[in-house]
Amino acid sequence: EQNLARLLKERLVLPINPDIPRVRAWMQRFTKSRNIQLSGQQQQAVEIAAYSRVTILTGGPGCGKTFCTRTIVELWKAMGKSIALAAPTGRAAQRLNEMTGLEAKTIHRLLEFDPKTMGFKRDSNNPLPQRAIVIDEASMLDLFLAHSVVQALAEDAQLLLVGDIDQLPSVGPGNVLADLIHSGKVPVVRLTQVFRQAQQSAIITAAHQINRGQYPAIEELSDNPTTDCLWHGGGHEPEHGIQVICELINGLIPQLGFNPITDVQVLCPMTRGIIGTRNLNGVLQQLINPPSPDKVEITRGGMTLRVGDRVIQQTNDYNREVFNGDVGFITSIDTEEQEVTVRYLERDVVYDYADLNEITLAWSVSIHKSQGSEYPVVILPLYMQHYVMLTRNLFYTGLTRAKKLAIVIGSKKAIGLALRSTEKQQRYTQLQQRLVRAF
Repeated sequence: EQNLARLLKERLVLPINPDIPRVRAWMQRFTKSRNIQLSGQQQQAVEIAAYSRVTILTGGPGCGKTFCTRTIVELWKAMGKSIALAAPTGRAAQRLNEMTGLEAKTIHRLLEFDPKTMGFKRDSNNPLPQRAIVIDEASMLDLFLAHSVVQALAEDAQLLLVGDIDQLPSVGPGNVLADLIHSGKVPVVRLTQVFRQAQQSAIITAAHQINRGQYPAIEELSDNPTTDCLWHGGGHEPEHGIQVICELINGLIPQLGFNPITDVQVLCPMTRGIIGTRNLNGVLQQLINPPSPDKVEITRGGMTLRVGDRVIQQTNDYNREVFNGDVGFITSIDTEEQEVTVRYLERDVVYDYADLNEITLAWSVSIHKSQGSEYPVVILPLYMQHYVMLTRNLFYTGLTRAKKLAIVIGSKKAIGLALRSTEKQQRYTQLQQRLVRAF
């Protein structure tokens, strides 16, 4: 923390003298040529990014973070800067690539992680060559990764951190994005205006209601839904919830044109319990990818894996270049060679049987593991059995993973508890205070 605060202070006091009238003139030309409009908040973000060494861009869904990021990247290009884009996970990097049309890497790849030394080749002695760096999903940055990024910046480089402060904090130590924002020492633009196009999405409307602690206005589940966010009061008993999930996957979801194998993700607050990820994975595997004579399968540690199963990587494996949270499908199991092949984003990764503890079934995953990912359809079961984990930002994070359809099932009591629980997991961090003291 002390080092990160010092590095940020040294960077933030270095002056940049951009020609602001020129930046504004460029913005006018850019928006006119694309026939688009920037909100006042977005214009402010572009201007601040032009003259700040470090800028934070935060805001909820539908507020135009992506569009704003693209505009800042275009401005930096017009200023002749070389640019690198990165995100903490492979899925988040892929999304950043799709949204901007530019190559985006994982932070580990950008900083050239070396499995031999378990460290990064890029650091203060060997900084990144680019003069502008964009890090998306910055709420996922833990202290170690944030320090590694800032340390690897060239002296005259600029850094843009983009993230949603209201999501769950990083899995690793620290609460970096929140601490940087609350320090008041790093320039921050918070986008709050939900754009007209986004207002048509009930998912986005519900997400902002959840964020304000209001009970979300969600349409009751029916055979002919009119919005993209649905609610099913799946009884008080989690067993009933499992039955509802199975009926949805067999019925409504394919009827609406979605593929249960590739489009649907069931997100749970917990791994344990009847309606936790572990039990649900067994149920959903039987439903979506049942055993058949032409599918090879193996059982390891009480878990059956078969060809066609969706799996998730549980640890960072630097030799294979797969990271915690990466999701793929088993394409083959070679019982003679004792190897399992998993296809991740157009890339095949081979596991020996001995390494299979690195992966687990992913028909259902925890909300924590889903950070940085998006899915066409999300099913979100919330029950009082999850009460230990039910918080407002967990509910918000889970719902905002859905791109086209979100279905919340469970008890209203559990939703009420989640909305009232704003005590974000207590983290004892000093970064905010250290930054304040550094100036």
